[in-house]
Amino acid sequence: MSQQLLAALADPERLKLYASIVRFGDAAEAPAGKAGQKHLARLVKAGLVQALPDGTLRADAEVFRKALAAAPKTEADGDVPQQLKPFFEQGRLRSMPMRPAVRQALLAHLTHTLFEAARTYTEPEVNAAFRTVHDDSAMLRRYCAEAGLLVRAKDGSSYQRAA
Repeated sequence: MSQQLLAALADPERLKLYASIVRFGDAAEAPAGKAGQKHLARLVKAGLVQALPDGTLRADAEVFRKALAAAPKTEADGDVPQQLKPFFEQGRLRSMPMRPAVRQALLAHLTHTLFEAARTYTEPEVNAAFRTVHDDSAMLRRYCAEAGLLVRAKDGSSYQRAA
């Protein structure tokens, strides 16, 4: 993400203002006071907010898409095996392979990348790890357990990466 976006959202008051604009959409109005106007100007300059002619404010999510597109590829992208690269975009899993052999390879890659061999993980820890690459952590957890790549305790309280 660009330095300008991060800097614009780094101030807690500016972050609250941006969150308010996102939350209330077109109903959001310009903040009162000199400090509020200064924060708003910074958000507008960063491209996070648009001041509309009628005085309302609108958050612009396109700025995040543009920042992601311009960002260099992460190290995680370089670690993905060549046959699995079409399923990833900027370090995130964008689709699941249909072919069973490729799906198995993808799941094995994820479990070996995200989990240590001898460590026990709680379900929330497993979900958090999977969410780093895909929003549907339950799907990935289930697929890995069914494939025998993650072993679930009988009481369902914990998981371990299969050896």
